[in-house]
Amino acid sequence: MLPTQTQIEQLIAHLNATTQREVIRISLSLADNLALTDSKFGGLPYIPQGGSLPTSAEGKPLFMLAQINCEQLPENNLYPKKGLLQFWIAATEAPLYGLDYEAPCSNDFKRVIYYPTFGETLPIDDFINDYTFDDENLPFNSKRQFALHFKKDTESISLEERAATQLFSEKWNESFSTHITTIDEFFDEVPDDICEEINAYLLKEPTGHKIGGYPYFIEYDPREENDPHTFLLLQIDIDNIEGEEICWGNLGGIANFFISSEDLDNCKFDNIFFHWEDNYQG
Repeated sequence: MLPTQTQIEQLIAHLNATTQREVIRISLSLADNLALTDSKFGGLPYIPQGGSLPTSAEGKPLFMLAQINCEQLPENNLYPKKGLLQFWIAATEAPLYGLDYEAPCSNDFKRVIYYPTFGETLPIDDFINDYTFDDENLPFNSKRQFALHFKKDTESISLEERAATQLFSEKWNESFSTHITTIDEFFDEVPDDICEEINAYLLKEPTGHKIGGYPYFIEYDPREENDPHTFLLLQIDIDNIEGEEICWGNLGGIANFFISSEDLDNCKFDNIFFHWEDNYQG
């Protein structure tokens, strides 16, 4: 027997109520005079006195894609309370933007670095001559920087995520005594009008720059079933700020950094799952 409209609405309401995730949304503005320790996309990085620029497996300096000053975030249960978290990628054509598709957790061409405290900085003159890049191999102009503006929010379930589709299948089966095992099977077997309603409520596109919440994917969730990298450490979407574009690939795209909850709790950032994709349909 097919579920009634009321039953479907009750299931959707239950899922939305029980799958809330904390999220910090990020908006951008162009900026000229940010401090070395400010939150930003691009710009000059904080390097501690006595430190050096992180480098790729080829020995070339990485580009600081993003820096988050944890004390500048709204009150949250997501990030450490203090310190700086930096996201670095290689400005190389291969692998483009530092992503190794065969080993997305590799640190050969990307790094995520956490400074629990920060103090005296390495003088800019000590590294500025080495901090130059080919912008064709970066998602935005390396000479620009974007100030980050944070807003705390919540998000409910999105069927973009593999784990969320598994949860949905389980709840659907429990509610209606079916044996759906995958979201594809659901859309194949359930009448179109019901599928359209589920799509309208649960197939959200959780786009935008953000920390936490549900990730957005153009094609599919690249993580395998039961992958421990469940927390969205940072998502960087496409954007255009006063004519300055952020663009992953040729036709838009999006990038995600994921971490396991255990590593996040322990402030351990050397095993980060990195993924980006664009809108190319060729």
